[in-house]
Order: sequence, then structure tokens, then C-alpha cells
Amino acid sequence: MKFGKQMETAAYDLPENWRPHLIHYKTLKKSIRLVVDELESRGLSTEWINTLDTEEAMKLDYTLSGNIVCDTGKPQPCIKITIDDPASIPISGEPILLKLIPMTQCISTEPLSIKIELVRDSEFFRLLLHELSYAAALHNTEKERFLGIIDGLENQLTVVASPQKDDLCGRQQSSKTSQEQLEWFTQELTRMKLAKKFINKYSKVALTQFLSINAQLVQFKQFQTLNQTAMIKILKKHDKRSGLCATSEFSSFAKDNAVFIEGVLSGLFHAIQTKIITIVPQPDDYDCPVCYSIAWRPIRLECGHVFCVRCLIKAHKKRLYDCPVCRQEYAVGNADATNLDQSLQNFMLMYFPREIKEKRSENVKEQAAISNQQRRKPKQYASAHLFQTSANHSVAARDHLCTIM
Repeated sequence: MKFGKQMETAAYDLPENWRPHLIHYKTLKKSIRLVVDELESRGLSTEWINTLDTEEAMKLDYTLSGNIVCDTGKPQPCIKITIDDPASIPISGEPILLKLIPMTQCISTEPLSIKIELVRDSEFFRLLLHELSYAAALHNTEKERFLGIIDGLENQLTVVASPQKDDLCGRQQSSKTSQEQLEWFTQELTRMKLAKKFINKYSKVALTQFLSINAQLVQFKQFQTLNQTAMIKILKKHDKRSGLCATSEFSSFAKDNAVFIEGVLSGLFHAIQTKIITIVPQPDDYDCPVCYSIAWRPIRLECGHVFCVRCLIKAHKKRLYDCPVCRQEYAVGNADATNLDQSLQNFMLMYFPREIKEKRSENVKEQAAISNQQRRKPKQYASAHLFQTSANHSVAARDHLCTIM
């Protein structure tokens, strides 16, 4: 299926009011025919232009001049033919020169420069710029609308994300996945019947709004991709039919147009991250950097880094007394139960009860396994005891940590 037909088919998946803002690919394609006709009327056939790649005495430069300010810009495509020595080129073999070079110049040995302004090509680019500006207008309108929706959802989440509501707290492990795979996330919500478990009615409203925003962003990305693909393909077709280099010239000429940048989508994604996702605390943000599970019984070292008490006790046993993150000397060795971050622990208890329960269970199992090993290998632990007596300060700190594990 040709791209023009593909684009028409894909447009039906977009909201009806967005469709007029798509690039009219077929109209631009017809305009290229007029560009080729103008070139041929001046003797500038595609075949002749392509031969200039290997011609040393004559070269052709294609440029776009002018300023672009939305659709009021007036791009002026020009061809500049430079002939180093006009006398060395046989006029009979170059029909274009009979049209462009006065006979008085044909016998001259002075370098000759011929500038040709392309009228039909200018019309093509003005039409393309108009299409892009029309798409950019939708970008701006939709961006403002999306930001308004996000602000409203932020207010909803501020209320329903409280742990006392028992709805959105502790059940947000799929948030990151939802950004990458919306369809999977929606299916998981249906499978888990999560919406039916909500107690607060506003939680359901917030979830519906969140899914709606993501679905619309997916559509908006599709809209942008269609326009970008149409622009790339129409410029390549222009180059192929005319022999000119419109792709590189136009991309540089219109680089600030909204279709060329990801500013709209990236801006909305940033707004979702800063205004919505951060409202609901994520367990991953409170992981211990050693075991990568929640840093239950959070011990804040003198350097400021936080670890779970279990990992710090292990570090003591292995005589690893420096901070694993910043390597501050003896930051681990100096830590004891007084380094417990009480406010952070209370926060974790409030927001992550399920994760803490799992971590506690792991701690109990690991402690039981260590006790069994100690009973089976008394000699090994006797030698460990000899080491402990030689490092009284660290042992005392470790024993103090064990009291809060």
C-alpha cells in the first residue's frame, strides 16, 4: 500500500478534529510535478542535474533563502550554477547554456555564476510550511488542554493518594510500566479488578483520568509520527524527482517548527512525572543501594546515604567500613542504632506496609539460616569471634545495630 493511502487509513484512528491538521501528502505530491515541469522548461532536467556530480568545470548549488515565521515565511529556493571557464565548455553539448549564457560570455575565460530562482519550488515549500504551521497550531492547543487535565488530576491525587485512604498507596508498582506499555497496564488493571477494590470514589475518577491522559498521548504521538513521516517522504520524493537536495536544505530552514521537535510530548511527559507520579511515593525511590529492596530500618550514615540495617550488619561482618556509595572512610564502621532515621521509618510504615512485611520476612529467614550455620560450623564462628575481639569499636556498633534489626 502506498504511503498516501496508509496515511488516510491511519487518520481514522485519530480524533476527528485532529485529522485536518495532518499534512496533505497527496496535494504536496502533485505540487512536485509542477516543480519538475519548471526545471525541465529551463533545461534543468533531473538527468542533467545528476551529471553535475562528476563535472569538474561546472557545479550546481541548491539553497533555500528567506526567513520562516510560521506560514508567513517566504522561502526562496535558488539554483546557482558556477562555471570556472565558460570557454572550455562546448555550447553545443550543453543546451541549457544556450538559454542561460549570453553569447558574449561564451568565449570569456572569466568564471561565470548563474542564479536561477525557482517559482514552483517556492510554492511547494510555502505549501509545506503552511501545512506544518497548521499542525503546530494543534500542538499548542492540545498541549494547553493536556496541561489543564494534568493539573486537575494532580488535585485529585493529592486527596486520594493519602495512605489513610488505602487506595493508591502501596499499589503503584506498575506506574513505571504504565508509561512504557499502556495496553499491558490497562489489561493488568482489568485482570486484577483494581478499580473495584477502591474505597474512595475519587480514586476511580483519578484512575480513569490517568488512563485517558495516557491514551490521548499515545494518539498524539501517532499524529506527530504521521506528520513527520509524511514530511520526510515528500522531501525524499522531491529530491528523487527533481535531482535537488531539498531534504537537507529544508530541515535546516525549518528546524524550529513544532513538527521537527519533541517539545510537546516531552513537556507533557515531564508534567506527568513532576505533578502526578511524584505525588504517590514509589517503593523504588526508597530502596537500599546494596540489596535493592526497601531500606527497612533505614540507617542514615554520617555521609547522608541510607541503607537497610541488614546490609550494614553484613558490611560490618565483612570488615567493609567505608560507605558503599561515596566511599567516605569508616562511615559504616561508625554507624549504630542511633543512626536510625526515625522519621523516614515512620514514612515507610505509612506508605509501604506490604513491602516492609516482605522485607521483615526475608530478614527472619536469613537470620534463621545464619543461626543454623553457626550451630553446624562452630570452629568457623569461633575464629570470627577472635576477629571481633580485635575490633571492639566496630563490634559494639554492629551489636547495637542488631538490636533494631
